[in-house]
Amino acid sequence: MKIKRVHLVGIALVLIVSLVAQFLSRYLPQLGAESLAMIIGIILGNTIFANARYAAGVKWSEKYPIEIGIALLGSTLTFKTLSKLGLNGIAFIIINMILVITIVFVLGKYLFKVDDNSTMLMGAGNAVCGSSAIAAVAPVIKAKDDDRRTAVATVSLTGMLLLLTLPTLSHFFFGNNDLLRGALVGGTVQSVGQVVGTAALINSNVVTFATLFKLLRVIMLVFVVLLFAYLAKRRDAKDLATTEEKAKVTILPWYIIVFAILLVINSLATLPTPVHQVSHTISTFFGIVNLAAIGLNLKWTVIKKSGVKFLSFGFLVGATQVILAIALIKIFF
Repeated sequence: MKIKRVHLVGIALVLIVSLVAQFLSRYLPQLGAESLAMIIGIILGNTIFANARYAAGVKWSEKYPIEIGIALLGSTLTFKTLSKLGLNGIAFIIINMILVITIVFVLGKYLFKVDDNSTMLMGAGNAVCGSSAIAAVAPVIKAKDDDRRTAVATVSLTGMLLLLTLPTLSHFFFGNNDLLRGALVGGTVQSVGQVVGTAALINSNVVTFATLFKLLRVIMLVFVVLLFAYLAKRRDAKDLATTEEKAKVTILPWYIIVFAILLVINSLATLPTPVHQVSHTISTFFGIVNLAAIGLNLKWTVIKKSGVKFLSFGFLVGATQVILAIALIKIFF
């Protein structure tokens, strides 16, 4: 995690892109700072700033700040969130997440024929919280950097489509019922920022409900990481040649452990409001930094390699996720 001189120019570039995206999001709230950061990053990383001198710092920015952001996110959450949603709300989110992950695996394996790691990254990104979930799952399943970047780009683009369509769809299916509209937005849109941005296009009450539903999905991040770590360990054990290698134990990343500890502490003894505010601000900004760095690192060749197939995979998952959520909301509410 140590910053070296070779990292400085790349880190400075990522910070500038992140700040510009944050500024532009005031005028383009429909897109949000995270999506803007990734779009600007992709354009600049493949044109003006394609030089290798930025690579080390951009790669550093892609990996470490988001880990701190995920860890701090735990201090902004509490198990009391569950009680605010009621048993129906909790059941809706948990069953929806299970079905989304299952459908991602089925589509990935049988229809789109993508590898296991890409499938797990897509499952985490869509079921939990976009790029943060992908960043949390990637190291425990030993995913390649290109696979992770492609998954983040696909999930983020899907989130942008949902942002533009859900306000109209939520009104069509649920009228002016803010709770149900919040359930649809909070139960489907990928990143926290995109959830707030989508809900804000409807009204402030929907923002409140959507955020609650979304936070429950974020709380489930620990369990999703544990599940995929277990699945990856079982898969890898079949390929390992030596007894010594088989004896190695996969340990959860430090930031997932800290996330869980802070979540428990905040649930048992509520942390001071300034701690929540600072943690939320840092976590949000590091999420923007992560997408700026991913955009700068995501080259046209990688996008072309993933091609129409992977984008189709992502968009079909997004559409299925919305259909599932609408059906489950009708059942539980």
